[in-house]
Amino acid sequence: MGERIRAHDWAATPLGEPDTWPQPLRAAISLCLKSNFPTAIYWGEDFCLLYNDAWSPIPGDRHPAALGRPAIEVWSDIWAVVGPQLTRVMQSGEGFSAVDQMLPMVRNGAPQETYWNYSFTPICANDGTVLGVFNQGHETTQEVLARAQTQSEIKRLGSMFARAPTAAAILRGPSHRIEVVNPAFTELVGKSDLEGQTVVEAFPELVAQGFLDLLNEVFSTGRAHVGREVEVMFGGPSNGQRHRIVDFVYQPLADPGGVREGVFIQATDVTDAVRVEAALRESEAKYEAIVNSIDQMIWSALPNGDHDYFNSRWYDFTGVAQGDTDGTGWKVMFHPDDQERARETWMHSVRTGEPYHIEYRLRHHTGRYRWVVGRAHCVRGSDGSITRWFGTCTDINDLKEAEAKRQLLLREMDHRIKNLFTVAGGMISMTAQTAPSVPAMATSLRGRLRALAKAHDLIRSAVGGEAGSGQPTSLRTLIQDILQPHLGEGNEKRVSLNGPPIPLGEDAAVGLALIFHELATNAMKYGALGKADGLLAVTWTSNGDRLELSWAEQSSDRMITPPLQTGFGSELAQATATDQLGGTISFEWRPTGVVVGLTARLENLQQ
Repeated sequence: MGERIRAHDWAATPLGEPDTWPQPLRAAISLCLKSNFPTAIYWGEDFCLLYNDAWSPIPGDRHPAALGRPAIEVWSDIWAVVGPQLTRVMQSGEGFSAVDQMLPMVRNGAPQETYWNYSFTPICANDGTVLGVFNQGHETTQEVLARAQTQSEIKRLGSMFARAPTAAAILRGPSHRIEVVNPAFTELVGKSDLEGQTVVEAFPELVAQGFLDLLNEVFSTGRAHVGREVEVMFGGPSNGQRHRIVDFVYQPLADPGGVREGVFIQATDVTDAVRVEAALRESEAKYEAIVNSIDQMIWSALPNGDHDYFNSRWYDFTGVAQGDTDGTGWKVMFHPDDQERARETWMHSVRTGEPYHIEYRLRHHTGRYRWVVGRAHCVRGSDGSITRWFGTCTDINDLKEAEAKRQLLLREMDHRIKNLFTVAGGMISMTAQTAPSVPAMATSLRGRLRALAKAHDLIRSAVGGEAGSGQPTSLRTLIQDILQPHLGEGNEKRVSLNGPPIPLGEDAAVGLALIFHELATNAMKYGALGKADGLLAVTWTSNGDRLELSWAEQSSDRMITPPLQTGFGSELAQATATDQLGGTISFEWRPTGVVVGLTARLENLQQ
């Protein structure tokens, strides 16, 4: 500390440069640094701090920054105590001492009770003016706490026998002679007048149960023993045998010199509590078996809305670790688009007590979201306040999908019926223009209608047919079958198909059939297939793992403009291309005809 004091920048402190320091301060510093006792100096009106090596551990992590700083800054946590004491010494010129003074000192970021013996001695000038305070002292926290603990233990042991609900006894010497017992002890063992007897004399039945060996071990080693829920038999068949379950402590007793004197016994009869706990565990096991035997997810929540229980079905469904969704963690399991709506609905029920009922999407352990319906009702106490919420989550995803499919089928049926009438009318017009006679027209028209029926079979499983009703085919054959009803005899040259062989699985075939059926129908109503000079070129290539296909229409006398809105058929084609085939579909509206670009994953085409 002498080196630190010499190296310190004193010009920035109220003390100024050391060569200006008064002689009393120099003398006090010399005395302070030479002392091996914790010593500090508080100088001037600001009580600027200087101290020696023995005192430096006292401020802890405030050292060495405490050097030269005003005491109120260093000791802001205890200034309410030591500030007035230092001021009194400065003003009165009289010394002050404290014994076991409690100072609420902050250590490691937390306030702690600390205790100190210290003295404050005035440092005076020749004329008696007090210039500073000389401080010596040391911490007594451990001694104070030890004395307090000893006094507390003496008081606890002294009062234990008078009113303790637990059984207590003191045994003396290696023979474990019973010196004193309390009423709870005699009630536990079922015997009285025990003082003066040894344990073997009073309780011969305990010898065979191993308790005498345990007492000998505690007495000889000086190590305490704690027993939890130990079954004990008191007495025998001839004198009222009693079976009890107890928690107990054998605590060795010794004199101040460490000589063993006996054993202190404290015991609690927990027989009834153990039996109640066993019954409770059995009840809880039955409850868990019941709530986990049903398919619904069951949960409960506190009055503030925090969830504190989910049954096994919840964890099976979500795949999260047990406890991860307790409190408010359950909300992250909802679909992002449903979270705020679900939170507002739930908090409204929590505030009002109204039943909770909502449909939302819940994240499944597969990573996908499934629709569930959540319901909950509150339980109220005798005062009418809510004590708990109980709720369920029921998976309704299949019902939702079935309803969505039903709506899709209704729209699809309406769309297809309208298209069939339009296509049929177009077939009649085209056939009438080219047929030489009514019988030839009828024959040609019947052929086209049969082709149309064959093409419709291709999309049947996509719009409600049974799985397996489609047939594996190739891309070229599929397009030919779809286009055939829309072409007159000898008009196949209006259509060109060019591309490598691409085999199609059943699912991919019906999906593509939907797309090509929609494109062919639109081409018949609005595009190239509706005019005798219309041309259609379908080309495709396989690029890496993807199919790239172009459907290009051309008609000289029909001006093509983009539609004002997307129709149902186009929406269905878009969804099929992206969701089922893993690709894209695009439309380029040229004055001479539309060009459709379609991509798909080759892997998806094998499905």
